[in-house]
Amino acid sequence: MVKVEITTQKENEVKLKIEMDKLKVNSNLDKVYNDTSYKIKIPGFRKGRIPKNILNLHLGKEYFYEKTAEKLIPECYLEAINKNNIQPINQPEIKVIQIEEDKPLIFEATVQVKPEVKLGSFDKISIQKEDIKVTDSDIENEIIRIQENLAQLKVVKDRKVKEGDFLVVDSEGYIEGKVVEGSKVKKQIIQLGKNMPPEFNKKLVGCSAGDKKEIKVLVPKDVKDKKIAGKEIIYKVKVIEIKEKELPELNEDFVKTVGNYKTLDDFKKDIKDKLEKQIETVNKNNYERKLLEKVTDICEVKVPKVLIEREMEYMMKSLEDDLKSKGLSLQDYYKSIKTDDEKVKKEYEIVAEKRIKQELVLDKISQVENLQVTEKEVKDKIKILAKEMKQDPLKVEATFKKNNNLDGLKESIKREKVINFLNKQIKTINSKKEDKSK
Repeated sequence: MVKVEITTQKENEVKLKIEMDKLKVNSNLDKVYNDTSYKIKIPGFRKGRIPKNILNLHLGKEYFYEKTAEKLIPECYLEAINKNNIQPINQPEIKVIQIEEDKPLIFEATVQVKPEVKLGSFDKISIQKEDIKVTDSDIENEIIRIQENLAQLKVVKDRKVKEGDFLVVDSEGYIEGKVVEGSKVKKQIIQLGKNMPPEFNKKLVGCSAGDKKEIKVLVPKDVKDKKIAGKEIIYKVKVIEIKEKELPELNEDFVKTVGNYKTLDDFKKDIKDKLEKQIETVNKNNYERKLLEKVTDICEVKVPKVLIEREMEYMMKSLEDDLKSKGLSLQDYYKSIKTDDEKVKKEYEIVAEKRIKQELVLDKISQVENLQVTEKEVKDKIKILAKEMKQDPLKVEATFKKNNNLDGLKESIKREKVINFLNKQIKTINSKKEDKSK
């Protein structure tokens, strides 16, 4: 049993003076002495039989007091915050006031806590719902995309090169008349367009098979390879063949190769159904984004700096990991978008504060409205996910547990419950401006 005295230091920060009974201190101190007597070797004494005074002589009393405090402080602190319903947002700063035999343990813990959130009046919010529809053009574009993925390259002999063509080329680079190491390629396929250096597009469009061209490219000064940085490379290119994509004909034979379809109409209907599901998700996400933005705007809360900094660290780490997966460094990315670390962090700080404020507001709503997540709701959600993934629910649940993601799943369910609650409080207007009061 601990005694706790709470004083507010400043905004979102409290100081706890925590006291643990001396009997608990003594029993833990005895255990530390006993454990140490088994670990230490002292001539003339058997392990586990070393008297306290001898241990104190070799290691000093302070050593045993410190070890006892290290054991007791975490559990005392945890009991104190749970007992007083304190929600810390960072690790506490601990200051030991007293730790001695036959005396209570006394220490102070200074910690930042969740800020107070003042909720607004949700019934004053109105939101226009978007109602994006799937068009014939959307279906046609998706069909073309599928055809493009299954297209074959055919040799073109009756015309010159145009943008978008695929060229089979031999190429080699030179700097000041000397071959650039590793630049020689034979029968390489390149596609003219936005992914090629503009110098290549300019020189090769209008060529014929068999033509030879010299293409000058100035290498940026900041490239990693210092041997070529800032220098002009002359590529000697020979066009071997011109190729273009040949789309497969859209007929029943084609649709049978891309799925379990009997007719062209079945194929088009399936595409429409899939696009409608995607659009439904887009509409839902756009609506929820607007809803949460408006809800957050009418609520008052001062976001602690420690939470903003933590979110920024997470965002920066996510950015670096994403760039790393693409083979890019943070500095390369900054150069490509003409920015720097300071500018990015300023932008991230604004986003981080909005994110944290939104989470604090949603958490407050769930507390006020007592929106709890039951085990049945978790099981039901796992069944839905398992059905979508075509997996066994037990396997999906095991994966969540293995990856320690069950708490995240519970939070997402709670978020859904908060959004459902808000939907009943606000007014929505459909895209035709018809008022639908809820």
